[in-house]
Amino acid sequence: MLPRQRPDIGWLDLAHAAAYALRGGDPERAQAAAEAGADALAGDGRCSLISLSVRSGFDRLLATLQLAPGSEVLVSAVTIRDMIAVIERHGLKAVPVDVDADTLSLDETALAAALTPRSRMLLVAHLFGSRMPLQGALAFARRHGLLLVEDGAQAYTGDGWFGEAGCDVSLLSFGPIKTATALGGALLRFADPDLGERVRAAQAGLPLQPTLAFAQRVGKYALLKALTGRITYRLFYRACRAFGVDHDALINRSVRGFAGGELFQRIRHRPCAAQSRLLLRRLRAYPPARAAARTQRGERLLAALPLARPGRAATGSAHWVLPVLSEDPPRLIAGLLARGFDATCGASSLYPVPGDAQPGAGDLRRCMAAVVYLPAPEGERDLLRLTEAVRATVAGARPA
Repeated sequence: MLPRQRPDIGWLDLAHAAAYALRGGDPERAQAAAEAGADALAGDGRCSLISLSVRSGFDRLLATLQLAPGSEVLVSAVTIRDMIAVIERHGLKAVPVDVDADTLSLDETALAAALTPRSRMLLVAHLFGSRMPLQGALAFARRHGLLLVEDGAQAYTGDGWFGEAGCDVSLLSFGPIKTATALGGALLRFADPDLGERVRAAQAGLPLQPTLAFAQRVGKYALLKALTGRITYRLFYRACRAFGVDHDALINRSVRGFAGGELFQRIRHRPCAAQSRLLLRRLRAYPPARAAARTQRGERLLAALPLARPGRAATGSAHWVLPVLSEDPPRLIAGLLARGFDATCGASSLYPVPGDAQPGAGDLRRCMAAVVYLPAPEGERDLLRLTEAVRATVAGARPA
């Protein structure tokens, strides 16, 4: 069985992560070294801050800015649910802006309509591994005095991109299911060094991530990596069925970076030394060719399928995930599972942000209930077999 997604980390990286946890060390020095390494790799003149997660860094950014209660943050109408929770926790209002389902870009007419005298920030999310062109959003933010924050949690691929240079703040994630995962951690990049230092000071007052918690995470994802071998995954799936366990729900809970517990108790920590060291290792050593090969396979697969997909006209998609649109998602998932491919509806924390206005005709929010995430093919044989499996399921053929 082809699993939906394997942790994008090697056994040698996991061994280093375990060694970092045993070593311990000064978290401030490790963080400073990782930030200096990121600045050197990016080479764009912006400054970096290592945070526990994108949610953590965004929370500290809002704590630093101290926007007046009731101020509005214009947000991509499809985004991560927890980012909205962070906005609301700071007494702010999230105002959704339509995202075009074909290009995954903000609708500029909807953006203008969303603006009010209370608007203070524009938070744009790159979705499904694409990189949204931001020239229009940048010009809009500059005209209206908005801070432009770029959520690139799904867009990093190790190809030298560290966020768009025109953004005030870029947020990059190295969470458990991301490209070049460091099992956690995030990189915040600031155009204004003074703002970066103020956010750093706000983070410095947080409790330290326990090294033991990081070590436990290393063990957890080593187990998940072992589990996602094809034979072991098939055995896992059969065991779940035998004991009446929903394997889909179990996997989705297991790969969430902050599943369970109160969100803000979990995100309000600064990274331990081991977390910063692993993130720096992944920044320096991740092979761009790995993501490039995945991108090529993903493009070939999606182009060959008889299903529409969100972002079919998007530029620069790395196919971090492989979403398709199905008229009957449960049927598609069941048909693929019967043919040895583990698809899901729950591979992402994306959700349609509710708002006063109804989504426009081309808004991505209208499509989200129809999205199914396909497993990523790992070679030519996978690609051909998965293509045929989707075609057969859509056509209604019974599995052999």
